[in-house]
Amino acid sequence: MHHQAITPAISPITPVTVTRPAHYRAKIDSVSPESRRDNFEQHEECFLGISLENSNFVRAKLSGIVEWIARRFARCTVLVGDSIHRITLETTRGLAPDAALAEGLRLGREFTARERDVFAGFADRTRFSFLTCGEVQTTAAYVAYHDQLVELYRTDERFRASVESFGRKYHVKHATSISEAELERRIQRSSDYFLEEFAIFACLRQQGTQVMVYPGSFSTLAEIADGHHPDAPQELRDLVVVSLHLRGR
Repeated sequence: MHHQAITPAISPITPVTVTRPAHYRAKIDSVSPESRRDNFEQHEECFLGISLENSNFVRAKLSGIVEWIARRFARCTVLVGDSIHRITLETTRGLAPDAALAEGLRLGREFTARERDVFAGFADRTRFSFLTCGEVQTTAAYVAYHDQLVELYRTDERFRASVESFGRKYHVKHATSISEAELERRIQRSSDYFLEEFAIFACLRQQGTQVMVYPGSFSTLAEIADGHHPDAPQELRDLVVVSLHLRGR
């Protein structure tokens, strides 16, 4: 398979003189696989997953996350979840697919422009660059990984149950007054979201980045890293998933 190189759309950030103090301190919640907890910092590079319109990425918390990364990694790709956010917008706002995609891309551009200086504040320690999910999804490698994951979801009951369970927990918590049919539709769309997201992560691993950082849990992804889904793409099985939690200070 020919793999198309993925390059960040925005050039590396140059240092600025003013560093914004973090109001939250990021700490490790879990590392998958657990055997990598004490040595994942040997890698010089990570990628940070950004979920748009997520409370874990308000500026004060983002600053804490970026500070944590800057203490450990020489390079970090900031992966902005713009195109995949369309699925969330379709289910939570009822937007039509085209409108949801346009809004997701707009929110991604807005996030990058608004929060760029947070990353610039730590650019003397870490080389941050931005990459969007939309850019990754144009590559042949993404299509191949996504096809593989869709087939795994179709044929592997254990994998499918894990993916659906993650979406079900979210929607049961956040949408209490919807019908059972609507709940099932939203769970299916969440599964679509995760399969796209995992294919994107596989692309970044294939390009050489092994450590993923995220403020929250990825139960199915952690299971893959822990070896519980042996038919998942090798790139996902090789990923080190570092989940952070944030504490006010």
